[in-house]
Amino acid sequence: MHIIYVGERVLMALSVINMIPNAMSNETARDSEPNIAVDLSNPLRIAASAFTPDPMSSGTAPIWLSTDGGDNWVLSVCVPGGAPGSDTGGGNSRTGDITLRFATTSGVLYAGILRKDNGNLELLRKADFTLPGAMTSLVNRAGDDQPWVEAASVLGGGATGRDRVYVGHNETDAPGGKTATSETSLDAATAPGPAGLVAQRLEPRSTCSQDGPSVRPAIHPDGTIYAAYFRWTACLTAPFVGDVVVARDDGWASGATPFASLVDPDAAAGRKVAVGVSFPWMAMLGTQRIGSQLAIAVDPRNSSTVYIAWCDGTTASNYTVRVRRSIDRGVNWTSDLRAIVQATNPALAINSRGKVGLLYQQLGNPGSGNRWRTHFETTSDGFASAPTDLIVADVPDQNGPYTGQNPIGDYSNLVAAGKNFYGIFSANNTPSMANFPQGVTYARNANFATGQLLDASSNPVSVSIDPFLLRSIEVAREDDFYVRDWTDSATRGDNGLEPSTHPQFYTTSDVWNRRGTLPGSFPSDQPSNEPAGNGASTVGDNWAFARIRRNAPAASGTKSVTAHFLVSKFGVGSNYTDAGTVDPDLSFPDPDPVVMFNPADIGPFVTPAYHWHLNAISSTHLCLAVEISAAGDPFVPPSLVGRAPGWPTTDLMVINDNNTAQRNMGLSTTPARGVGLSDTYYALIHNASVDTRDVRLRWDAPDRTTARLKGATIEVIGGRNQPLRPSSTVVLKGMQPGENRWVGLTFPAPKGTSGEVVAVHVSEMVGNAAVNGFAIAAAPGPMSKVIRERLELHRSVFTRIAASFELPHEVAEVRAVQRVLDQKTTSPKQYTAFLVARLPAIAETLKALLATHADAGDPFGATRGLTSLRNAAADGDDAAMAVTHSAFLNKLDAHLTMRQLEDGDVADILQNVRWQLSLYTTVASLARLDSAQAVVEFSERFIAGFETREIGNAAFPELIEHTLEAFRETAKAAARKQPAVKQRLESLEKALGEDLATLQREHRGWLLELHALAG
Repeated sequence: MHIIYVGERVLMALSVINMIPNAMSNETARDSEPNIAVDLSNPLRIAASAFTPDPMSSGTAPIWLSTDGGDNWVLSVCVPGGAPGSDTGGGNSRTGDITLRFATTSGVLYAGILRKDNGNLELLRKADFTLPGAMTSLVNRAGDDQPWVEAASVLGGGATGRDRVYVGHNETDAPGGKTATSETSLDAATAPGPAGLVAQRLEPRSTCSQDGPSVRPAIHPDGTIYAAYFRWTACLTAPFVGDVVVARDDGWASGATPFASLVDPDAAAGRKVAVGVSFPWMAMLGTQRIGSQLAIAVDPRNSSTVYIAWCDGTTASNYTVRVRRSIDRGVNWTSDLRAIVQATNPALAINSRGKVGLLYQQLGNPGSGNRWRTHFETTSDGFASAPTDLIVADVPDQNGPYTGQNPIGDYSNLVAAGKNFYGIFSANNTPSMANFPQGVTYARNANFATGQLLDASSNPVSVSIDPFLLRSIEVAREDDFYVRDWTDSATRGDNGLEPSTHPQFYTTSDVWNRRGTLPGSFPSDQPSNEPAGNGASTVGDNWAFARIRRNAPAASGTKSVTAHFLVSKFGVGSNYTDAGTVDPDLSFPDPDPVVMFNPADIGPFVTPAYHWHLNAISSTHLCLAVEISAAGDPFVPPSLVGRAPGWPTTDLMVINDNNTAQRNMGLSTTPARGVGLSDTYYALIHNASVDTRDVRLRWDAPDRTTARLKGATIEVIGGRNQPLRPSSTVVLKGMQPGENRWVGLTFPAPKGTSGEVVAVHVSEMVGNAAVNGFAIAAAPGPMSKVIRERLELHRSVFTRIAASFELPHEVAEVRAVQRVLDQKTTSPKQYTAFLVARLPAIAETLKALLATHADAGDPFGATRGLTSLRNAAADGDDAAMAVTHSAFLNKLDAHLTMRQLEDGDVADILQNVRWQLSLYTTVASLARLDSAQAVVEFSERFIAGFETREIGNAAFPELIEHTLEAFRETAKAAARKQPAVKQRLESLEKALGEDLATLQREHRGWLLELHALAG
């Protein structure tokens, strides 16, 4: 292993491992054209393939497998179609082309091969790749070329857990000749062959009778599928000529016209990235044949960002690896980010933090003492600066007993598993440290002093071609700290995998709130979260906690891990605030807490209680998040502050980064004996995008939950309500950037046992991806707990009213409920007496509150809620009163939040600036203004500083002052088309002397006027 440093910072731990085990030290086969698959549900499990024969000549071919992360390898003879190979030195059986992938969470291994015995394409599956026995055949047919397998398990939605498989290949039986094709299955894990696999043609255009052999799919977990291929337009004589094409599907390729989401200017599906390029088909670069090398990778944080690498040239001497990028889903592409001459076999991967890895093999010393140099490059800025370039092998172009063409094969392979990269390449296996500049490990017998391979008896063995593992550990296991996204039980929980394997990453995560300084208990190994408290002085004090683990003990040294806590409003899309936000709703007076790990410690360790304060005007219906950072595993921008999970792009940030966790669950304790009356809980839906869009919410409740909440209703404030079903969808049409709307769930209090949680999960869907979510749940409990929670919520809501409005009774109401709370216990009789006594004053307060904003009416039906409470009180049923009391208070609370947000929200300041940047770069009438560039530059600097937590909202007024001159030019230019823009600017200038919330509100009003210019 080689440790790579930048200054004193460890950049990566790089390992190069010869995969031939010691027991096969006499092996001399041409183990070329390799492929690798890492099980993301357990990255210690790795499968690999090459043109490796079965030493026992069984007629069945092998794959390689490792269960220790690649340190050690064994052969698993499980692939059908093996036949004698003339290039193996022993005539043993092997297969032809073979590629492999694990689905992301199921652990099922899929393979695509060209059988050696008859040349057929065969697609295979194995539920547990470590067990003996043949792989299951799913598809077997003649006439196809170079299958390339990609697979993923669906995360979120009704298809959660289903394995989706995409096999790019050149279909030779297609009408009109060989064409680029994807073999696609939407549910491949268990069904008998063909397990849903159907051929979907990618090539819509005419060709010269065929496309290039290379067809490469790439999968994003949001259901975006890319596929790259070469469309050949002239292929009678070399060099062939053609186009580099990328196709895309936005829905798992599940529709009637798959791979038609990306359309070229010629109106055909599939975007031409490069047109009329040359391919020196079957030319020789050294001893290696070339002509169809291709790779593609999509950023797991953002499906709009995709990289492609290919090779072209008129001859071998100018054969060039080219790398390009699109950030708009394949519509537009950069020029060459990298252009590497006399190179082949490019492979691309992007890790969970957006770092790009590029693996390729370049011919050195051409024509005289040729050498193959395998390069591994990485970049964290999209090749804007020079990448880190490591030569991992520098070996002679000499291939032992095999003297034919194509010794290293037509491709190498690189994949990302979380933060880390795993690659595989084939190379001459002469044992010399000079051949491996970053170091190498051989398990097979070798004398590095003499450069001689040896068999088990120390007899000389000829040099040949071996597969080599490249393992780049960006964060070592002993440095990899994480906060669980989920815990299912005392024996089953998140172990820090990236991406996380559970779509509900916000209900049982290891970040939680308490009303005191003790962390509470951990039933079923899940932390006990308490609703936040609001109020003046110590009444509004809360304490946040996170539980931190790491993946492996260290050999030495202590490590400190810092936890940074953030808060947002309950629902989806609401932007998080932290200590630098200057939020009037809450404050974070203490420094971030630190947890110390000794060398042998792996945790879990709970952070010291982190004190934060929720002011009297604030709702207690909140989300909590944490970001952790440690030496070797640092916080990587952007922070969640000023953002919502999934935005500003569909980045799946919390799922992808095990340093981040979120809790977003609205829990109502209801009487365990069950009550026929209904509770109501509301969630705020905020459009965190910079575009007007329809916000789609998917509501999921298993059949057993739906049955227990029979009669539950999904409320849409200002829209149409609908009954709760096992799966329901609510679409909020035309939400403007930064707009807020509300949805709720009205549900009967279910009968149950204490400790149960009866939850309905709500996901914000963008395409097929659940980018964020929340849960509303009933928790049956004893009346003593129900009563205390209702009284605390009563105090909270009337505290908000008292802090925000000058109304009769509200201060007295807070004092009255506090007197009851000050008692150690409250009996049902005392609770009932309190409510009956307070009902007249409550009614007066509600009437006065609604009168302060009569135009708004009563959108949450608080008046109806009070009537239900009165009726329950008249019946004298304490359980019914508790349920209707909760529903009424939640209606009041949502109404207060709506009123509060009308005055502005400092949490949206960063979103405003992102929106401003978007407008001045995408709206033509704004982008061409003389001052537009100044707005862009000031906005970009503000965003960059905010995302690294170097600046906060306090810098917002200065930003507005810097851009005012540009805004004046804008108002002058836009006045004719948008007359109100001038008045909006005047309001914004006046707001510079006001508080930050007012300034945010007026700035948003200004942006709405500019937004209208876009049509």
